[in-house]
Amino acid sequence: MYKRYWMQFSRILLLMILLLTGYFIFVNTLPYIYPIIIAFLIAYLMNPLVDFLQKTLNFPRALSVIISICIIIFSLLGILFIAFLEIYQGTLFLAEKLPIYFQELVIYMKDFFNTSVLPIQQKILSIFLSLDTTQQTTIKNTLEEIMNHIGSKGSTFLQDFLIFIPNFLSHLPNSIAILIFIIIGTFIISNEWYSLRKKIIKLIPNKVNSITKQLNIHFKKGIGGFMKAQFTLIGISGITIFTGLLILKVDQALTIAAFSALVDLIPFVGIGFIFIPWIVYLFVSGNYTLTIGLSILYMIVIISRQILEPKILSSNMGIHPLLALIGYFIGFKIWGLVGLIITPFILILINVCYQTGIFKLVKTFVKG
Repeated sequence: MYKRYWMQFSRILLLMILLLTGYFIFVNTLPYIYPIIIAFLIAYLMNPLVDFLQKTLNFPRALSVIISICIIIFSLLGILFIAFLEIYQGTLFLAEKLPIYFQELVIYMKDFFNTSVLPIQQKILSIFLSLDTTQQTTIKNTLEEIMNHIGSKGSTFLQDFLIFIPNFLSHLPNSIAILIFIIIGTFIISNEWYSLRKKIIKLIPNKVNSITKQLNIHFKKGIGGFMKAQFTLIGISGITIFTGLLILKVDQALTIAAFSALVDLIPFVGIGFIFIPWIVYLFVSGNYTLTIGLSILYMIVIISRQILEPKILSSNMGIHPLLALIGYFIGFKIWGLVGLIITPFILILINVCYQTGIFKLVKTFVKG
């Protein structure tokens, strides 16, 4: 009895050691192998397009790979061009309207200072002068310490920012070299895809190959579901923003909605990158009607996304909404904001392992 339990404990310990060793090796080798991983993922994703060009249009494999890489590069450049065009049009719109808005802001700030700030200043000064000398000295010293602290923090931030610019520029040549390496690696891997696949299959036992095929099928389904869910969410956000802006009679509603949906794809940024400064400016400039309208629209988009995201992700990825919500919370508590990016892929991997029976194999191994 005790021997059987001891053997089960030994197998669990062995699995934990293997997992920790694999995690340690992966984390420490990732800075050196990530270009190869990226190249492999790109080759894996574009392989259907390469096969289509090769089999349907009778192109050579190498030419099909080159055309596929060019399609991806030009598609990314096209997206960047459209984004730049939208920014350019928005800049022209701001260039036309900004002087008027700036004049309104100056008039509002002047009125606000005269009616609100100046009376408060005079009242605080009268209270200050009514205090005894010791209290005045204490207040002066405290204010001086606060201002020195703010000044030191501001100078540190400015210094770090100025240092960041040359550091960023110094990393550009290295980034370009890595990008070229990824493109070359993608070409080699994609061109030799099936020969590499055969060599890898020969090295892996048949039972593991069968599980790998199932993993590949379910992982494709999970990633496809995740991408579909993301585009569904930004589509809902874009339509909601466009409809709200039309109701509020905002100029360039389609451009703002499209750009907001695009920004919504960026982790940690979201539509708050556009809406929060906009709402603050409208409030300061005294346009309270549009401030309230945009605030309500922003809250509707944020709340609806928070409600719909677990449901849409779970339905497309095949995971229960409650488990998805718990996974997001745990990921956020462990890794912070980065966990919100990592968690969906971890959930996909766990679901794939469950569907392919890997957890059952582990359970069988532990029981002996």
